[in-house]
Amino acid sequence: MGDRSTGIPKTARLTAPSVDSQPMPASQPSGAPPMSSQPIPSTELGAGVQVELSDDIGKTIGGRYEITDIIGEGGMGVVYEAWDAQVERKVAIKLVRSDTTDTKFLTRFRRELEITCQLRHPSTIRVFEHGETADGRPYMVMELLTGESLAERLERGSIPEMEAIQIARQVAESLSEAHEHGVFHRDLKPDNIFIETVGVSKVVKVLDFGIAGGVDATRLTQAGEVFGTPQYMSPEQCNGLPLDHRTDIYSLAAILYEMIEGRPPFSAETPMATMLKHVRAKVPPARNAQKETSKVILMGLRKDRGKRIQTAGRFAELLGQSIGNLRAIKEGRGADSGPQSGPTTGRQITGGAPMPMVTGSHAVPTLTGYGAPPEERAGKTIAIVLGVVALLLVALLVFGEIGGGGSKDAVHKPAEAAASTKAADAKPEAPKKFPFNRPLVRTNVEGAAVLVDGSEQCKTPCVIKVPVGDNLSHEIVLRKAGYTDVVQNWRPNNVSEPLPALPDMKEL
Repeated sequence: MGDRSTGIPKTARLTAPSVDSQPMPASQPSGAPPMSSQPIPSTELGAGVQVELSDDIGKTIGGRYEITDIIGEGGMGVVYEAWDAQVERKVAIKLVRSDTTDTKFLTRFRRELEITCQLRHPSTIRVFEHGETADGRPYMVMELLTGESLAERLERGSIPEMEAIQIARQVAESLSEAHEHGVFHRDLKPDNIFIETVGVSKVVKVLDFGIAGGVDATRLTQAGEVFGTPQYMSPEQCNGLPLDHRTDIYSLAAILYEMIEGRPPFSAETPMATMLKHVRAKVPPARNAQKETSKVILMGLRKDRGKRIQTAGRFAELLGQSIGNLRAIKEGRGADSGPQSGPTTGRQITGGAPMPMVTGSHAVPTLTGYGAPPEERAGKTIAIVLGVVALLLVALLVFGEIGGGGSKDAVHKPAEAAASTKAADAKPEAPKKFPFNRPLVRTNVEGAAVLVDGSEQCKTPCVIKVPVGDNLSHEIVLRKAGYTDVVQNWRPNNVSEPLPALPDMKEL
């Protein structure tokens, strides 16, 4: 098998240390990561396995997919390159090995099929079809990517800050869609992020939702089981606590830190020591990042998930602002340039021509020497002449009033008229803008409409926007035909405050 870039991590990287379904001992001390007497498992494939996998080459699956090569393999699954004869294109097929008897793995594999088929974001790997072979082995057919994994890219060193933020932003947008479906990844790491080359552009893809969790995933795990890769695991994940979508936000912040700094925020000689650092150690400063970017990273790496960035959508928004700040600095405008009303965004502070130098309320024109083009000199001459004429007209009007014996009140009429005109032209003060708290709303009934202050925003599971700082209590209503309405009044104190628990909707 040749060494080429595909949408699946290389076999060599499948041996990276990871934590997979390791139960916490009952005697585990509080506040420390789960310890295990068993070593961290790794994948080692012998010659017999390679021969068995080679036997699948040349076979046709589903009546249309001819297996042509092996891309990568693990202990219980293998990914092949195949030719789709029906539409004449290359695809990747993820197939369970014939000797796999682990029922929990098969359940997770089928869950991955269910999850990935729901997702449509451009930064999530696309699944074309899934099914089972004649001998009962489940498989799924995915797009075949060209490029390299983020792990392979990081082997060459750190990534420029702008490029790193753009990669992280695409990942955050992919996660945002998954979280809206009530699904969180739980094993986000550079191996599961792929940088695809499409023409002159780079598109980021999020891979492998095989251990993804959600509101219905608890049946697949036991209390205290730990999943993930130690360098990117959230503190709650290291402690074996129940997880939600915010564990992915922590992992993505750790990956962004590594892209910019060239190393993860926490690492140690053993996986368990690394996990302990996630729980207790202070995040080392990101020395190669701008202040604004470093602030966003620290917000994503907060150990208390209640104080962390609360949604992937908000994370993507903050990363967009960081991109705008970097562009402003590169163009010499400074990170604080651009519109001051409302939150700064990348669209507000990018592009545009330089503003003229202003002193007081009068613009100071830039003087050009005789070397300027004739058209420019002619235009400036006309402007100066018109300005002189305007000044003469104003002087005639003012002194004409005085010379005509007008009263003192008449002398002040031009000033009063100007004041009246200025008052008439003044625009009404813009309404004050407030930041938003963006909590994820999940209910026991899917597809329930969520109304905020009487306006429907989305259908569960989904993310809503509630203003913060307006000193108002906002009414949140869950509504679906055949069920009783759920009403909750909420006045969030900050953008990261979690939404109070909502009662279950009951059938009428």
